[in-house]
Amino acid sequence: MTRRPSNAAILARLNAQELEQLKRKQAWYLDLLMSAELTAQVHFERALRVGRVHEMVGVDLPSLLEAYHLYHLEIRRLLPASGLDVQQQECLGQAVLQRLMLDIEAQITSHYRVDVETAAAVVAIDKAIRAAGNLSDLLHDAMEALSTLDGVLACLFARPDALGFLQIEAFGGEDGQQYAEALQSHHVPWIQACADSAASQDPAGRAWRSAQIEVSETFGLDLTLRPWQAEGVRLGFRSSAAVPLLDEAGHAYAILGIYSRWPGFFSTTARRVLLQHVQQALSHAVLRWEQSMVIVSNSRQAYRQRIELGAIGMVYQPVIDMRQGRLQHVEALARLQGSDGQSIAPAAFLPALGKAGLLRLFQLGLDHVCQDVRMWRAQGLEFPVAINIPPEGLTQDIYRDSVFETLFRWGLPASTLQLEILETQDPIDIRKRDARIAEFKRAGIRIVQDDLGSGYSSLLRMDHMAFDAVKIDQGLVRSALDRPMRALEFICHLTRLAHAFNIPVTVEGLENEGLIEAAAILGADHGQGYGIARPMPAQALGGWARDFRYGADPQQPRTALGALAGYLLWDEQLVALVRWPELVKDFVHAPCLVQRYLAQCDAPQEALLELLARNHAHALQGTGSPGYIETRQQLTEALSRVWLEDGYSPE
Repeated sequence: MTRRPSNAAILARLNAQELEQLKRKQAWYLDLLMSAELTAQVHFERALRVGRVHEMVGVDLPSLLEAYHLYHLEIRRLLPASGLDVQQQECLGQAVLQRLMLDIEAQITSHYRVDVETAAAVVAIDKAIRAAGNLSDLLHDAMEALSTLDGVLACLFARPDALGFLQIEAFGGEDGQQYAEALQSHHVPWIQACADSAASQDPAGRAWRSAQIEVSETFGLDLTLRPWQAEGVRLGFRSSAAVPLLDEAGHAYAILGIYSRWPGFFSTTARRVLLQHVQQALSHAVLRWEQSMVIVSNSRQAYRQRIELGAIGMVYQPVIDMRQGRLQHVEALARLQGSDGQSIAPAAFLPALGKAGLLRLFQLGLDHVCQDVRMWRAQGLEFPVAINIPPEGLTQDIYRDSVFETLFRWGLPASTLQLEILETQDPIDIRKRDARIAEFKRAGIRIVQDDLGSGYSSLLRMDHMAFDAVKIDQGLVRSALDRPMRALEFICHLTRLAHAFNIPVTVEGLENEGLIEAAAILGADHGQGYGIARPMPAQALGGWARDFRYGADPQQPRTALGALAGYLLWDEQLVALVRWPELVKDFVHAPCLVQRYLAQCDAPQEALLELLARNHAHALQGTGSPGYIETRQQLTEALSRVWLEDGYSPE
């Protein structure tokens, strides 16, 4: 059989000791076929096990049939020398042939069963992709589906950190956990994805660079795996596959490692097809969350365990009325309490949670909120509390039940709560979502969109969903630290859009006086951010509310960013008056917010005053005049420079 190249390749994966052991096992099995005591049932069961082993190491059916054909020919050749008469020889030959046919039938059945199991793994992976609402659940279910496949000892999912080291974020199988722990504890080297590293010549590194699936048919003999061989061989790894997950440009962004107890496990056509399907399906599915933080698997486990233990605390960030300068409501923000007493922010632990963890977090947070509301009310403080609810919370009854059950248990009205909803890319039952929103609103719970401006779909949701309020995404606000005019234009237009739907607007991310002032001037109803107040424990909120003083005056900006916001409105009003030239003159000569800002500056601003005067003079010639366009750009750039120089740092 070694003359067949495929068989020679299989045998070449064995060392001398393993080859001798294989020969002894084959001799024993062939001897078993001649046993007079062997029953058909026992024979079939043993042949099923042998057939499974053959399938695992890559012995295909043509090779199997050829082997039994050669064996049968050899038996026929030996029969004349057996001392039996012709009839006995024929009887024995037929008996051997029947045994061989039963053996072949059983081994073919094993091949078929493995094919069915492989197809079932594909179905399980596809189901995990369809059902997952977050990266954590997707990785957990996909790893579990792969690790339950016979022959697979472990599987790992890894993405590179900032230094290019592949960090294990999820694993499957007991051996997967041990191997991940060995990598994370530095018992074996970290795998690097960077091309110029000597530690990146292993299959994972090659797969990262080539964007192709890389297979090691003999884990223990592969020289590129030498740094990891001792640990892998100890765990029973005999072959491995590194599957790169690819983005739309065909570049690797993650690696899936799969490890088998059998040499040559990934050499079969069926397994190659499986790897290709896994690559294509998971590449597309994981890419939806690819921008999420890289969280190593032991941290993911620790976060989930702390959630299960209820190690959650809540802090509260005030949201103020931008016109009256008083507390409007507070937003509840969860903090995970680490085993060392450290407080962990949501950005660090939320990506590690699956659906069960998110539900548990919501229920714990809701209970903390109601407890704190009771305490505030005893102190004479009464205001709504906003709490984030996952998108699936609008379609799953258990979230609805948790809300009403917790409010009832604490004896609080539904108007106590505002539910802030984040955007999701997942398909959702729109009818059920809208019915649930209506149910919450009828009870008195306000519904808030938490990410206006973060994407085109968030604008569509404002049109299609009955929100009571919207929050402008703080990423847009923070861009004012780099591109002030662009950020103010976004805030202005989004605020106008929301007001056109009669929806009040909260601007979050107000980290200093300039941002607060600009938001107030541009018409925001409510404001939130470090410049107003940082998140604080429930016990500190009463003192803050008594001591807080609101300093922003939309009619008298004290910062260059406030003046820039005022000029943006002034320019829009000027455009609106262009059809009435007689009104333009009075409008241009009236004091504007930029003039009021310059008048209160400590140092004289002659250059800005002169530029503003020229801009106003050109305004009388029309907003389309070259002089007005040029001075408008110069003025906005000058105010932006002053802001970036003087008003950059948060308070």
